[in-house]
Amino acid sequence: MGITGSDSPPRLARGLVFAVAAALVSVHVFKAASRIPGDPAAGLTIVAACLAILALEFRPATWPRMAAQLVCGFAAVVPAGASVGLLAVPVGAVFLQGLWPLVLPVLGATAWVQVVRTDSVRDTVDMCVTVLLGGMVLYAVTTLAAFAARVHETRLTLAAAAVTTERLRIAEGLDTDLSSGLGRIRELAAKQDPDVLDGLLTDARATLAATRATAADLRSLSLTPESASARALLRSAGIEAEVVSGHTEPLGPAGTVLATVLREAVTAVVRVGDARRCLIVTGEAAGQVTLRVVSDGVRTAALGTDVLDGLAERVRASGGRLAAGLEADGRFAVEASVPATPSAAEPVDAPELRRAGVLYYLLLAAFCVRTLLYVPAALIAPALVVLAVLCTLQVVYSVRDEKRHSEAALVLFAALTFAPMHAFGQNWIASLGLLTGSLLVALPLPLPLAVPVVAAALGVGGLLAAADGTSALSAVLNALVTCLIVYGMLRLARLVRELQQANEGLARAAVVGERLRAARDLHDLLGHGLAAILLKAELARRLRASDPERCLAEIRDVERLAAQGERELRALTGGPRELSFGDELASAAAVLAAADVAVEVEGEELSVPPDAGAVLGVVLREAVTNVLRHSTARHARIAVTATEAAVRLEVENDGVGADVGSPGSGVGGLTLRLAEHGGTLTAGPDDGWYLLCAELPQSSRDQRQ
Repeated sequence: MGITGSDSPPRLARGLVFAVAAALVSVHVFKAASRIPGDPAAGLTIVAACLAILALEFRPATWPRMAAQLVCGFAAVVPAGASVGLLAVPVGAVFLQGLWPLVLPVLGATAWVQVVRTDSVRDTVDMCVTVLLGGMVLYAVTTLAAFAARVHETRLTLAAAAVTTERLRIAEGLDTDLSSGLGRIRELAAKQDPDVLDGLLTDARATLAATRATAADLRSLSLTPESASARALLRSAGIEAEVVSGHTEPLGPAGTVLATVLREAVTAVVRVGDARRCLIVTGEAAGQVTLRVVSDGVRTAALGTDVLDGLAERVRASGGRLAAGLEADGRFAVEASVPATPSAAEPVDAPELRRAGVLYYLLLAAFCVRTLLYVPAALIAPALVVLAVLCTLQVVYSVRDEKRHSEAALVLFAALTFAPMHAFGQNWIASLGLLTGSLLVALPLPLPLAVPVVAAALGVGGLLAAADGTSALSAVLNALVTCLIVYGMLRLARLVRELQQANEGLARAAVVGERLRAARDLHDLLGHGLAAILLKAELARRLRASDPERCLAEIRDVERLAAQGERELRALTGGPRELSFGDELASAAAVLAAADVAVEVEGEELSVPPDAGAVLGVVLREAVTNVLRHSTARHARIAVTATEAAVRLEVENDGVGADVGSPGSGVGGLTLRLAEHGGTLTAGPDDGWYLLCAELPQSSRDQRQ
């Protein structure tokens, strides 16, 4: 059962509740239908009462519903002669209203009716236990269904709360580590005194280092940015890239180590240059996270081993291992395995689940009591042993969902169900219900394939009952009722746990996404601004003696950039920010010119829509940062083109080296950022230059603007 649909879990939960209620009522409908030919009034009264009780299950659990179900139940039991077991559904309604003391009078009336009908104490106890048990089961499944609906409805709220908490935590760290550095830079620059440049440079270097370290720490929980960078680098080198992710994020410290391995392994593949395909696979098992990078172009194992020699020591220091070599098919593989970050303690079940668990154990206890009522005295001891084994198998393989030896356990369960059926009395047929309910839950088959197996088991039970002189149809119906009760309770409990795990996974993914967003913004926005501050401060120091006026102009630019950085830092944890693409374009040209890079700007007169400009402004910052950090460029070109369908930004420079450098996190971050808006990013050598090209489709709102 998938839980991705917006309403499928609540629908499934409600369906299971109705199935359990229908199962409790169905036996009485069947018996009443068989009475209609001989006593039409009584038979039709019971059928009508049963249908009314069932129809009321679709109504909210209120006092009027409870009262109506009690009236219908006693109307069918007292004047029409229905079995007192029909009162199980109204008793469930009493439980749901929290009127537990009212259960005693209802059970007293049940016992009185049964005593009047028969003088058998055993039958009276049996029917009272049946009514109490059925009411408790209906209460449990209804409570679980309501809880499942609440868990499903709150999934987005919990994810949003997790993001808010993480955002506040990140904001606190940024305020303490980075805000003070930017403030000192702005205050020093505001003095307009060249003598402060040495201190300003020291603060700028320290703040830039802190920014990069913080961004790296935020990214370390996830391999997603590094995977995106690796894919972009491989494709820019003409290598077909495939990424298969089999781990659960966040990874914690393991992510940092594996990101380094991935970066170096992919860089080695690109540098060798003869690969056509590269496969990147991650996995997680037995407390280890593994990464495999497999390519078809490296001819000797020694080459890859030499490249990765330095990395192996770092992996070993983290408690992992690194291996590299040729595989049987001739491909070269690099495989790293590091210990996974210890997972959080197992979550404690919610009160609703704990109550349902207690009620299920009471169900098993009641099953044992009802069964022993009809077991011959001489067979009580062996019956107790068999019941103990059956209940143990139920708890281990159906309630706790143990997987080891489950097939053998089900075979043993079936043998202990069918073999003693003749000897252990009429109520032993309930064990067939436990067996079939367990088959539906524990069989490693989808429900449509498990149903034929259950039908076959019920058929065998019916044949054995007929051979023993009991009605086969009645035996099968009774077993089917127990089957649906067992399946309903256990499936609902599992559904709740699945929903809780899905909610936790959604919240975990949202937190990882928030950390990656913060890392991207730190790298793309604040990191670029600090790099520009450092560049301008260095330039101002060189100009201090030769050109004092330009030196002061550069210091004023540093003050402006520091103030802008403070605004961006405040906005980083506060949601979307407005970026003027025109200002970004002018700032990029000024920064490149300050670094003695001749800049040609095309399309600066274009009006880029705000939504597109906010995204492309970040791309432009990253591209300019890469020109300054990763090339020896003397010339650069920035071109902006726009059509009705898309806006395109190209940034190229002539500083590309002979070897393609190691992929940075910026390219992966930009790839993810553009993908979130339906855009694409390509980057790589182009006719002796290095070209980064970003294309973003224009939204309908952009086009209107």
